[in-house]
Amino acid sequence: MSLSGFFHSWPGLYMAQAFFHSLVASVIAEIAIKAWGVRDPAVRQRVFLVPIVAPVFLFPLFQRFSPERGSMYFRLGTVFESGRWLEIEILGTHPVMGGLVVVFTITSLVFLFQELIPILRHSFESGKPEKAVGKIDCLEDPAIRTAMETLPVAPAVLVVENDDLLIYSTTGNSAAVYVSSSLVSTLTEVELRSAVAHEISHLIRSRHPMLVGAYLLRTLMFFNPVVLMEFRRAAQEEEKVCDEFAVSITRNRSALVQALRKLYLPPEEPPPPGGRRTRKTASEIEERSHRLNIESRISRLESGEDHDPGIRWLVPTAVAAATVLVNYFIV
Repeated sequence: MSLSGFFHSWPGLYMAQAFFHSLVASVIAEIAIKAWGVRDPAVRQRVFLVPIVAPVFLFPLFQRFSPERGSMYFRLGTVFESGRWLEIEILGTHPVMGGLVVVFTITSLVFLFQELIPILRHSFESGKPEKAVGKIDCLEDPAIRTAMETLPVAPAVLVVENDDLLIYSTTGNSAAVYVSSSLVSTLTEVELRSAVAHEISHLIRSRHPMLVGAYLLRTLMFFNPVVLMEFRRAAQEEEKVCDEFAVSITRNRSALVQALRKLYLPPEEPPPPGGRRTRKTASEIEERSHRLNIESRISRLESGEDHDPGIRWLVPTAVAAATVLVNYFIV
């Protein structure tokens, strides 16, 4: 099948329209966040979910209720008619169509190797926690037991012998929080309690229907680069939502800040003397991005700002309505 034939087929039309619909939704979401000055991570996350959810349904929904959207008369009155750009032909080729195929292919590979395979591996390992070496139940460790005494939720907290500062949680039937022995000896009691409370939030929210549904829809949009970007932004907000949960049950904002600093913000190493760094490696860029995200979480925690509960659904609802309205005229 030729490129032109593919983009005129239902799957091709769906993929192209989903891309443009998510792009429009992303722009609307960004404008709304800046216009309203939204800083509440729960609200920001819901806004970022709109460009993930909307493109899944909009094209078939519009076609179901407005079959005339494919007519020339309707297309002449639209805001953006994608066919004009997709059909551009240069030297017997369709560069826009080819560009979209390249973008969709790269995005699909990123989804496969950076998200799907790691998640499947994590799920597999979560189902076999007994393979973890050197784990100790929290009741056998005085420091962990003391830190957990005031938490309202008591998951399985296991200590793994490891010299690195590690804390993570596994979901599934054997949900548990794992902390390394080095972490237990490094953090104070209140810091350890805050760090574990953050992981408990992840365990609780991993079963949240909205987040589970969003991930499934995001999986359907595996080829869409806009959805990939917005999903990662929503994931970053998830960390901040879990920070809020941890503070709400420990009542100690500064302890979580100190735990984050010890865990994720080691002093940056100076460049080697006499060495010239001509370019940054991918791992250095990723590490820098991770550090900026941690610094953003710490800054927000230190600000101690309160959020207006009145806008928690107003902004996402307004963004969703504007997305549907504008995208109706994007064909």
